[in-house]
Amino acid sequence: VQNILSMRETVSETAKKVKRLGESSQQISRVVSLINQIAIQTNLLAINAGIEAARAGEEGQGFAVVAEEVGELAIRSAAATQEIEEIVENIQRETSEVVQAMEIGTTQVVEGTRIVEEAKESLSQILDVSRQIDFLVQSISTATASQVETSQSVSQSMKDIAAVSQRTSDSSLQISQSLQETVEISQQLQETVGTFKVS
Repeated sequence: VQNILSMRETVSETAKKVKRLGESSQQISRVVSLINQIAIQTNLLAINAGIEAARAGEEGQGFAVVAEEVGELAIRSAAATQEIEEIVENIQRETSEVVQAMEIGTTQVVEGTRIVEEAKESLSQILDVSRQIDFLVQSISTATASQVETSQSVSQSMKDIAAVSQRTSDSSLQISQSLQETVEISQQLQETVGTFKVS
């Protein structure tokens, strides 16, 4: 994220510099236009001076030569300023394209920063949910172990109860047999006593 923010700052600063370059090229264009106008006016003056020198005859021949040279310089100046104007126009066009590209790049970097921040937040939420799931799994594991232990305890208790029931049943059977024997003995005693009464 820090690298993206740094790149965003670099792109923004570069865009500002390119924009200033475009503004400077516009100033150059204005100066070149002014020079071109001066060259045109100089050429017109040279033409007029040549005409006046021709009227002056031999006395104006020297001046005519100078006027011709000035005219040629004006023409070359106009041609040079035209070339400079074309170069400046190219610079302005390319600068404008670079500025647009920089602005798009800055927008993309901003969007990338937003996406990274959202991804970071989502990852943090995923980690929180993972911790909660881990806690729940541990809780379930602990509860299951406790339930198994309780089930084992209940099973053992049921076995103990079954054993006690079996012993109770055995004891009841023995008591029943003893009672049966006691009843039989009682009957025998009654019969014996009855025999004594008859005598």
